[in-house]
Amino acid sequence: MSTLRLGRRSLVLGGGAVLGMTAVARRIAASSGTLLARFETSYLESAESRPRAFNVELAVSAIDGVAILPGKTFSFNHVVGERTAAFGFEKATVIRDRMVAEGTGGGTCQVASTMHAAALLAGLDIAERVPHSRPSKYIRMGLDATVAYPRLDLKIHNPRPDRVVVRARAARGSLVVMLEADAPERPSVHLVSEILERTPFPQTVERDSLAAPDVVRVKEHGIPGYRVLRTRDIRRADGVVWRDQRLDVYPPTAQRLVAAPRVDVTALAPPEDDVIAPEEPAPASPRLLDDPALRPTHIQLHPARQVALDNVAS
Repeated sequence: MSTLRLGRRSLVLGGGAVLGMTAVARRIAASSGTLLARFETSYLESAESRPRAFNVELAVSAIDGVAILPGKTFSFNHVVGERTAAFGFEKATVIRDRMVAEGTGGGTCQVASTMHAAALLAGLDIAERVPHSRPSKYIRMGLDATVAYPRLDLKIHNPRPDRVVVRARAARGSLVVMLEADAPERPSVHLVSEILERTPFPQTVERDSLAAPDVVRVKEHGIPGYRVLRTRDIRRADGVVWRDQRLDVYPPTAQRLVAAPRVDVTALAPPEDDVIAPEEPAPASPRLLDDPALRPTHIQLHPARQVALDNVAS
């Protein structure tokens, strides 16, 4: 079935021969030469995650081999196309309006995020990019990119005098994007993502007359908000260092509890970490029921304060 869908997608895109004027017009089969940067993320391959994994692999097949000519701009939406069943995409988990939901094409944001991080490390210009509304588990905050056809796009501009070729692979839970160039010159890039501020998440309570009087159930886990500063230093061949910075804001997501009408949720101990864990309250206090199976699997819950990357070892 996967082969049929990939074939149908190739037919819709005209075999991938021409991708328009903003992204480059050709796919390059052979290696271009100089590796500018490489970035890798992981994805799940379990039975329940298979539709999302398939979407990841399908989007990777669309961007692999695409070349960005000098002075031209790569558009993720233009190259990958609309994420619909007609293009072969399946329904999987997506983040829509700051909520986890099911949508066709879930997983393509991971491909966009991985490519965005590779482009940053390669010293390319980011012409358009929007961060997620929540921290993503598969990539560091400040490096992610959300895409939604046709509104939200990732656009990467090639400022180099030579073309840049995209090499992308996705197999056995590993997604790799490499950017190669014709010329041997490669800038030295140092990238830092730093959490400047962490905002506690608010909490709401739904009252349920059928709920047990001694149990408070977590209906949706809260996620803190973050202000993250991404700093990139690019040292070119002439020794000149060019710096660009980007401040991303990830708003907090409220935690939703369910309790009986007369339960005093203020008797619960405050959360000690990003997600409320089961408590052992005094006998007179309600007990918090927190099912680990309901915790968000695509959200980064314990991010480090600062992460530094560079393309020297790529």
